[in-house]
Amino acid sequence: MPDDYLSFLERILTPGRLRHSLGVQQVIGELAEVYSLDRQLAQTAGLLHDAAKDLSPAQQEQIIQQAGIQITCPEEQDYNLYLHGPVGAAFVRQELGVDDPLILGAIHMHTFCGNGANFHSPLVWCLRFSDLLEPNRDWSEVRWMRENMPRLRALAYAGRMTEAAILHTSTLIEWFDTAGYPVHPNMRKARQDLSQALLTNRSPLDAR
Repeated sequence: MPDDYLSFLERILTPGRLRHSLGVQQVIGELAEVYSLDRQLAQTAGLLHDAAKDLSPAQQEQIIQQAGIQITCPEEQDYNLYLHGPVGAAFVRQELGVDDPLILGAIHMHTFCGNGANFHSPLVWCLRFSDLLEPNRDWSEVRWMRENMPRLRALAYAGRMTEAAILHTSTLIEWFDTAGYPVHPNMRKARQDLSQALLTNRSPLDAR
């Protein structure tokens, strides 16, 4: 059960990060109903997705070495934006015994790291959506997010996953480019591939 992990997270996350994780758990549980996902599995991924976000640099490096995590592009050196996904998957497997490949894959890939078969799975995209849409987020100071989150919420909850994914990636790319943050190449590729697929009605999301 997702709540079985709550006491663990209370010890390792800041209060703000824990509120965020609980918010993501809530939203992905709602989206699970829209996309016919296993609700418990989805909520577990949502609750644990940032489990490694507040680890010290020494702890991060230890997990990277122990798990043999490869940094595949310069952008992944940014831990807060990207690398905490792969590290988080290794961390919850090591510390909590989580071994479900769908949960681990979702945690790993929610930051656009990796290129596995489930990169475009509904579970992974629902986790990405929930990461931005959870109710504890305050986007008032970020124009791109403030303007686009209502539309993203409407698309995601209406089951229009491809359009939501394009808006999601476009919003993050515009924000990151403007703010000078590194943009993961997988994020740009996902937007391009999904935009082209939408025009031909061959989206990998709608096919599932």
